[in-house]
Amino acid sequence: MGKYLNRAKLYFGTDTRGLLEGGRYALLHTRSLEFDDLRPYVAGDDVRDIDWKASARTDQVLIKRFVSEKHHKILLIVDTGRNMSALAPSGEFKRDVALHVMGAIGLITGNRADELAMVYGDSRGSANVAARRGETHIESLLDRFYNHSSSQSATSDIVTQLTYVATGYRRRMLVIVISDEPNVDERLAEALQQLSGRHDLMWAMVSDMAAVGSAEGERDGYDVATGGYVLNGATLGPRIIDSYRRREAARMAALDEFLTTRGIGHTRIAGSGEIRAKIVAMTEAFEHAG
Repeated sequence: MGKYLNRAKLYFGTDTRGLLEGGRYALLHTRSLEFDDLRPYVAGDDVRDIDWKASARTDQVLIKRFVSEKHHKILLIVDTGRNMSALAPSGEFKRDVALHVMGAIGLITGNRADELAMVYGDSRGSANVAARRGETHIESLLDRFYNHSSSQSATSDIVTQLTYVATGYRRRMLVIVISDEPNVDERLAEALQQLSGRHDLMWAMVSDMAAVGSAEGERDGYDVATGGYVLNGATLGPRIIDSYRRREAARMAALDEFLTTRGIGHTRIAGSGEIRAKIVAMTEAFEHAG
């Protein structure tokens, strides 16, 4: 197993049984038949399934038995812009948390040989990686995300990636978005309306560390998107800190309502230590949705 998948395994573990297997997600299965074994022919069996060569080597008519082989097609939409260079509440870089979330999804899909594709980018545009199966492919996706998000990225704009998928991916897939918390506006609403009409959506959001912590013992920060400084809590004072916290709570509540009313399962992840619990809860809620 590659280094990125191994890192994800530290936080998610290896038990992926029962995840993303039922409910609405079952509608996304592609079905084929895979040879399992041979058994004696009985009345009513389809004669087209008789294995004549095997039957000739024995004293009985043998028929091929097949099992249903189910594979999923999953598309990751990931933000590799500057927002991923900010800190999560855990103190980790958000790109590290996002990497471990992607790795957790890779562990789930890899155990069933699902096909996994990826669209990534920033405000300048999007790039895509075609769907394939296998551990090597998943590790390559993680490597590409990490290298791009660690380089000289432009500002984040997840709507650019959402629109790219909405206009370019016609085949029904399960789409999992991995980014920070988006701004609710008309562009986002339009992109999600286009996407949700064709695909099923889930959104794993990596939370931001609070821009202002407390009125004591805090240094000035800065905005990774603009490079502008953020004054520390002691300079701003308790009243401004309280106002900031109320506005943040209202913003998060509005985002939750926005996604919920559109039937988009979502979760916030504050650090890698939360990944297993949050991903399991999100996927279970999705499977049992109407």
